[in-house]
Amino acid sequence: YKYSEIKEAIIMVIRKTMSNIEIYNIATALSELFNDMVTKEMKLPVKVNFYFQKNMNALVAMAQELDQEKNNIVLKYGTVDAEDPNKVNLSPDVLDDANKELADLFALEQEVAVNVIELDWFDGIEMTPQQLAAITFMIKDEE
Repeated sequence: YKYSEIKEAIIMVIRKTMSNIEIYNIATALSELFNDMVTKEMKLPVKVNFYFQKNMNALVAMAQELDQEKNNIVLKYGTVDAEDPNKVNLSPDVLDDANKELADLFALEQEVAVNVIELDWFDGIEMTPQQLAAITFMIKDEE
């Protein structure tokens, strides 16, 4: 391997510290973007598609864990509705405690391994501002 190739490979994955709410919001945005791309049959270069999906899959898995923990907190303070098992009733006297635990959960930070994508890999790909915002965290910063 040439030094430049090794250097490029090392830069490909970085570790970012993100709050759980950032992880949750980015995972949601990436899922929506991916579904939109599939619907519109948007074609991406192989390396963009590969790293995009790796990042999305990792963040969606983390968001699913957060969702499960959020449900555990809600169930801790509430009771499942007898008529609608998808609904949980919380009494007003526990609402503040439940909201505090949820806020604490989403304020926690985690380290996330992010596969970096070069901006010039997107040449010729049209994206909306919302789509670009969803992937900004994985685009290599030019320092």
